[in-house]
Amino acid sequence: MNRLIRKPCPRERGAAAIELALVLPILLLVMAPLILYARYMWHYTVAQKAAQDAARYMSTVSVVEMRSKKLTVFARSIAVEIARREVADLAPGEAISSVDVLCDTHVCGSTTGSVPTTVNVFLSFHLTDTIFNMYMGPYGIPIEANVTMRYAGK
Repeated sequence: MNRLIRKPCPRERGAAAIELALVLPILLLVMAPLILYARYMWHYTVAQKAAQDAARYMSTVSVVEMRSKKLTVFARSIAVEIARREVADLAPGEAISSVDVLCDTHVCGSTTGSVPTTVNVFLSFHLTDTIFNMYMGPYGIPIEANVTMRYAGK
């Protein structure tokens, strides 16, 4: 039974460490873009969900509120805050550079007395990272989300 188990000779003892040292840099070069792409898709999904939630909120604002300029501006600020808070959960320092909430083709609250047929929320920000900075450039990768919903207020 002891004859089946072979002891490594002294020349074979460090072979695994040398193989790992040779393969590890190649593995890291292959894995880095995959991790970056996965992170980009995660950020994009969160941005799309934030825009969708803000648009869903704006599409359910009551007709009475939509006809009042002051109340529409207030509802628009709530929709912007919904989007900002959801994107803020991504990482510390991740901030939305712009959020546009449009009722039909105008900024919500800019027209008085009209009820929109569609609500559109557009947001954008830049994905930045200290580790993958060489792939992203000086400003990061831009991420944009655009969601349009029919107005369904009552």
